[in-house]
Amino acid sequence: MYVRAGYNNDSYISEATRRNWNKLHSDENMKLVSGANKRLSSKCILPVEYFVNPNNIRNIQLFVDYVRQENWDTIDVLYSVAINLLRKKSIIEKKHVQKVLSTINAIVIDDVLDYHFPENELDILGLVYQSLLLEGEKNKKGSYYTPNSITTEMTKDLDFSKDQFFYDPCCGSGAFLISLKNVNPNNLYGSDNDPIAVILAKVNMLLKYDTYEFDPHIYLLDYLNDSIFSADDEIHNIRFSYIVSNPPWGAMVDSAELSSIISSKESFSYFFVKAYDQICDNGTVRFLLPESVLNVKCHKDLRRFMLQNGCLKKISLYSGSFTGVMTKYVDICLEKRERENNVIVKEGNTTRYVRIDSFYETEGYVFNLLGDEDIDIINKVKSKGVCSLRGSSWALGIVTGDNKNKLKKQNDHDTEPIFTGKEIEQYRLKRPQNYIKYIRNEFQQVAKDEYYRASEKLVYKFISKKLIFAYDDSRSLFLNSANILIPNVKGMSIKSVLALLNSDLYQFLYMSMYGEIKVLRGNLEELPFPLLTQNQDRALVSMVTAVLEGDDESKLLIQRYVYDIFGITNKQVEYINSKIYGKVN
Repeated sequence: MYVRAGYNNDSYISEATRRNWNKLHSDENMKLVSGANKRLSSKCILPVEYFVNPNNIRNIQLFVDYVRQENWDTIDVLYSVAINLLRKKSIIEKKHVQKVLSTINAIVIDDVLDYHFPENELDILGLVYQSLLLEGEKNKKGSYYTPNSITTEMTKDLDFSKDQFFYDPCCGSGAFLISLKNVNPNNLYGSDNDPIAVILAKVNMLLKYDTYEFDPHIYLLDYLNDSIFSADDEIHNIRFSYIVSNPPWGAMVDSAELSSIISSKESFSYFFVKAYDQICDNGTVRFLLPESVLNVKCHKDLRRFMLQNGCLKKISLYSGSFTGVMTKYVDICLEKRERENNVIVKEGNTTRYVRIDSFYETEGYVFNLLGDEDIDIINKVKSKGVCSLRGSSWALGIVTGDNKNKLKKQNDHDTEPIFTGKEIEQYRLKRPQNYIKYIRNEFQQVAKDEYYRASEKLVYKFISKKLIFAYDDSRSLFLNSANILIPNVKGMSIKSVLALLNSDLYQFLYMSMYGEIKVLRGNLEELPFPLLTQNQDRALVSMVTAVLEGDDESKLLIQRYVYDIFGITNKQVEYINSKIYGKVN
């Protein structure tokens, strides 16, 4: 256990417990005898976003560090915490509470009963459990509990005036269930495939609804496995008004029942489809999902399902992420009723409406959340976009399998330059920083020579939020941080293609339609290209040639010329600049 200098733990524990805990420490600064600070361990994560009050972080951290030091069984710790909290509520002797506790196979840890947990946290049990789980185990289970600010946001508008039923099929410790206000707990249901989480959810329900005598409707089951349901199973036979959840992310499963709808095998997609099937008419499914569900290709199946079934009511965007996870998240609300023309998009304190039809602008049904101005510009480009890159040639850069030994910093007599994504800028290549001996059979992955040695080719960064294409006529080699494009667009020279791809207009198209941080071939092939006249093609070639020769002022001429080809107005140019650069030029 580690406590910062000046931090007093005496207010959290009894005198007897304090004496026991002090045995662990060797100096006045209360550092671990072992010298190990468990809070800095990469294997366990304190879920700071799950705290209602950040001032309570030290309290829970102190407790968790002590638990790790003592090496107590997790279930014994949580059982003892549950008794601690139930005693404070003065409900531990009630029959329905004892009934729940009698199902828990654990022993009481006396020191835990003495601990003074903060009273202004909604889910002490969930905080402790999440803090004790190994990071790898959390990733495997997708076990990241939902902060109260989000559960409250996702449930605040639910109406229970007509005795509606609510269900969370991935309830964890019950975050959504205990975020509800003024609801009869007999109308609330939850399930999870984690037996410890089910216990915690039951206890949390008892703590939250302490004036009721009831048996919490929390079940240990795998929602995606129909074999767990019997003919008279209570959950299976209910048509819920609301199914709201934060399902596991990244877990791959296979469901023969839903395979005709979901091809990605992504578990949260199966959860969503199954939940929609189980809600009643006019019912609501609202799930917290990774932001990638809006645009990543593999989630096309779920987006298509949302568009073809019911009414896509609302998409809420959040700015944060879970501790230990880089992915941002959104929540999506689908109602079982007739479709509307617009979807509500909420981001922070801003609410706007987006036309559902805009989600059909791409083959992948990307939820690009476009406004009317965006759609008008896209439609203007598409009206002239009779060509595409689909007939072009594509190749990946070389994967050496051993960059450390195969890449050289000096050019010897038997090596040649090899470029990486870092040396690619718009139109031109920077000086190479690496050299290589080109022996094809010694590389892990290599494209055909005809692509590397083409007399003209375009190369681009594929890990990039921006389209960055360069021209190469030196027959040079490229590493796998760069991709190769040899365009074949009717009536258009390679330099004209380069001009369009590097233009702000096409940058706007790409970010609006796809929102990817990768420049993907499939998306590029969907971009609309105009049928240029010979004069237009020659003009673009001339301007690009000037840029390649060092005339950067010609870049501005290219921008204006591309806008003119599509009839983009000055007002639309200002809007495009504001979207790309965050300002109006």
